[in-house]
Amino acid sequence: MSNYSDFWLKGNNYDWDWEDELDAAIADDANNTLNDDVEDRVSENTSRLIRMSSARRAISNYVSILTNQNIPVVFNDSAVNCTDGKVVYISSDITKKDNFDVAVGLALHEGSHVKYSDFEMFKTVWMNVPRDIYNYTEKLNISKDIVGKTSQQILNYVEDRYIDYTVHNSAPGYRGYYDALYDEYFNNKVISDALKSNLYRTPSIDSYMFRIINLTNPDTSLKALPGLYDIACELNLSNICRLITPKDRLDIAYKISEIVFKNITEHKTDNAQSQPTDGNGDEDGNSSVVEDDSPNPTILGTASDVLGGMESTVTTDSSDVTSNIGSDSNISKSKQTKIAKSFDKQKDFLAGKIKKKKVSRREKTLLDVLEKSKIDLVPVASDVLKNNGIVGNVECILVKNMTKELILSDEFPMSIAKDDIGARTMLQKNVDDGIVLGAKLGRRLQIRNEINVDKFTRRNIGKIDKRLMHELGFETDSNIFYNTFVTKYKKINFHISVDASASMQGKKWNRTIKLCVALAKATSMIDNVDLTISFRTSMGNSPYIVVAYDSKVDKFSKIKNMFSYLLPTNTTPEGLCFEALLRYLPKASNNTNSYFVNISDGEPCFNYHSTGGIGFSYNGATALNHTRTQVNKIRETGYNIISYFVTEYEGFGAETLRANFRTMYGVDSNFINVENLNQIVKTINKKMMDSIDI
Repeated sequence: MSNYSDFWLKGNNYDWDWEDELDAAIADDANNTLNDDVEDRVSENTSRLIRMSSARRAISNYVSILTNQNIPVVFNDSAVNCTDGKVVYISSDITKKDNFDVAVGLALHEGSHVKYSDFEMFKTVWMNVPRDIYNYTEKLNISKDIVGKTSQQILNYVEDRYIDYTVHNSAPGYRGYYDALYDEYFNNKVISDALKSNLYRTPSIDSYMFRIINLTNPDTSLKALPGLYDIACELNLSNICRLITPKDRLDIAYKISEIVFKNITEHKTDNAQSQPTDGNGDEDGNSSVVEDDSPNPTILGTASDVLGGMESTVTTDSSDVTSNIGSDSNISKSKQTKIAKSFDKQKDFLAGKIKKKKVSRREKTLLDVLEKSKIDLVPVASDVLKNNGIVGNVECILVKNMTKELILSDEFPMSIAKDDIGARTMLQKNVDDGIVLGAKLGRRLQIRNEINVDKFTRRNIGKIDKRLMHELGFETDSNIFYNTFVTKYKKINFHISVDASASMQGKKWNRTIKLCVALAKATSMIDNVDLTISFRTSMGNSPYIVVAYDSKVDKFSKIKNMFSYLLPTNTTPEGLCFEALLRYLPKASNNTNSYFVNISDGEPCFNYHSTGGIGFSYNGATALNHTRTQVNKIRETGYNIISYFVTEYEGFGAETLRANFRTMYGVDSNFINVENLNQIVKTINKKMMDSIDI
């Protein structure tokens, strides 16, 4: 199997058995009896769903790039196991490392069929079988249903070979995913052993389908059945690209079907191997495609994957001659069973009966919520873990778009309890007060929208002033040039990152929400100021950071409708969140003044434990130094740092907290009482008014 999945899934535990753990977590959650272990399980389920969402987006991007079409890629949530010609369905277990590459290969394969195959034509294949084929099957009492199904299966194979060749040549970067798919379904030792054995050498439908499906296997033998050599010549795999239209491929499928049914005989019990005769590819036969009894030249160098998107509606009569495959005394009964299962797996693939694990209704709802919220898992703290003797990283949950659905779901750590009317009412009042304050501030800042243009005439150089051109030609010297000076306020970008840990509850949180709302309202009234607000906390075993508002993409009504639902909770993984946030922060440009504003009330504290039981505490000097490193990285991207330590009291330990705060933010540290949060407004107001650009 290829290692392509390592790029996406590296460093994560994808083989966790989630079902029992998740059921327990959901049950406890419903009863409001979440303990630490259950919170971890809920967090782990969130991580699993986020990985599923990320994997689906990656596969969707692959399909879009390959097909140059916007083909939806969705998780299977019903009995659908194959593409319907419009949508590609994927299994819910794709986050397991061993499944990802196969899932990508299958999705690419089905997406290619959406682009190249004629699904309507396929539905009528069994109805339009040429009469010449029935002339061979009637004398053997082979039903028309079986003839039609076999022709469909052969068309599947031809269609696959054409598509695989096309993709192989146009998108070599995807070969690894196809290889994983082929290894899963076709290129395995059991099939190779069967090809070398005396099995599937009796001229029956099963024998021919087994040999045709595995023509690209290196152990195939074109002497195994009469007409197999002619079939290889008709396919002409090395020039399969000649079959440009679906009709071309259908015609070849019918020709191969005719060769198959022409050579079908009654079932024989003597296991005699059928040898090619003249006209069926004897050793003296001439062909530019293949040499008799040598491996058929392959396009990919691996076994073929086959169409999984066109399910047949006809069934096979097991009592028919199609069950005659011969026998081999050297193949044990248990091995024959394995061979039969592998062949059944291939036939199911051809018929579009691949089992794709479904997502539950609850999971689908949560996945939709997570997708709209643009959530990612960002690996952080690998250096911190290494210093603690742990190999790996911590997964930080980064929410790029806070939505109402996310806030009201179980996958959001900052929601006010549904029955806490008092807290909601108090917070709504602070939101409303912030809107009033912000409107006043915004009106005072309207001057930032003004652009002043001063014109200076009679200059030695500049642009020609047409009003002075009449003075040219006179003896007196005349300067007819002018210059203009445009004075405007430079564009500003603010990112406010708020500590949303449990210690911020109460007056600090109410005042902070009021402050953020006021600034958002004010900047929404100004053209050249962008404002982003993010909150950081933790959820179970993961740091959690949510971008709650981004003026570049969000309307102010988002704050009005959502900020009254937010409540601080859990711990303070400060530097871990900053490390993840660096993935989101746009780099500052020369024509923009960028400021990173931090509001917090303490120092970092977060406990992490891996699934193997190994853990460490993110606090003390380790956390302080790591946070300082991340703050310096933010500075390096061009941001000016303004950091506020908010407190309600002066007392024991205050100086230690301040010293630790300075360790993280240095000279950019500011200490203010919760009653004086308006100082932040004044500071930001001054920054906006000082940014003059000429």
